[in-house]
Amino acid sequence: MRKETQKISRAFLNHEKASAARTTTDGESVFLHGNQIAFWNYGDVEPALCFTLAGWPSVTTRERINGLLELSGSNWRVKQHKSNQFLINSVTGYIVPILDDASYYAPNSDDDMPEMIRDINASARFAAQ
Repeated sequence: MRKETQKISRAFLNHEKASAARTTTDGESVFLHGNQIAFWNYGDVEPALCFTLAGWPSVTTRERINGLLELSGSNWRVKQHKSNQFLINSVTGYIVPILDDASYYAPNSDDDMPEMIRDINASARFAAQ
């Protein structure tokens, strides 16, 4: 894991501010080149770690997200195979395809599957039509 990923991930997981090269966190979100790639969702009883490739499935984006997942204790990792993105669990062997521009709740355990966050704004736009 890169030093800047470790610094940002630790700060984010502790709800603290930090900056390192191209990545920043305000303790609530992580930004890479100004794009939000991770955030806390406070909709449930305890905060849920959420992530997205933000339309940029780059090596750096995956590395930052994987650093967050690793330091949070998760066995899930974002991988790419033939230009497709996947979440892979190193313990169970589960492989789940993910979209480049969707947001996901990070699984809480090895048996949980990643759940896509529904786009509330898209639902509102659809209802208005």
